[in-house]
Amino acid sequence: MRLRPDAGQAGSPVDIGSRRELFVDDFLIERIMGGAGLRLHHPEPREIVLVHDAPWEGSGSGYHSIFRDGDLYRMYYKAWHLDVQPPGQVNMDSHPLYCCYAESDDGLHWRKPDLGLFEFRGSRKNNITMAPGKVGAADPDPGHPAVFKDENPDCPPGACYKAILRSNNPHGLLAYSSADGLRWTPLSETPVITDGAFDSQNLAFWDAACAQLLGPSFS
Repeated sequence: MRLRPDAGQAGSPVDIGSRRELFVDDFLIERIMGGAGLRLHHPEPREIVLVHDAPWEGSGSGYHSIFRDGDLYRMYYKAWHLDVQPPGQVNMDSHPLYCCYAESDDGLHWRKPDLGLFEFRGSRKNNITMAPGKVGAADPDPGHPAVFKDENPDCPPGACYKAILRSNNPHGLLAYSSADGLRWTPLSETPVITDGAFDSQNLAFWDAACAQLLGPSFS
């Protein structure tokens, strides 16, 4: 396999250094020779590692963001329950949406710590890390979270965790920061990105190769 020449250095392959590259397309590939080829390997089903069985979770839970943070694996996900009522109608408005948190030492055995941050049915004994609530005039949706650790070397210690949430009104994505990955502060009262549908899991991360925060989203 031959890497595509760098546009800035005619005739020289793109320098990816020692970083790991995922070849999902032919963007970096000029030519494939011999028996090499691009192949999509299918995941193999394994054991269940996390069950959404808490009263504030349920059948609509999803959108998991997982990353390694030192010796700890962190997981953030949408907690939501859909009520199915006869004759097969789905009630999507009977349960609020939350962002919940779980952690693991090995990525296989997960625990849901009692964070004590938000009340659910009279108790703060839960793993809710973000809940519905106004941010200025904006109406953030904690059920569509994208959480990541900001690896920017110039990132302030008190804002090393970042998140983006969908805002229903006004439409767009709201940015948050956190010092501990559990208690979140809005970075603004208005969406930082407004061009897109934002109707699914939106992503954001620090790209060390181009030294920028990138935020792909569904449009």
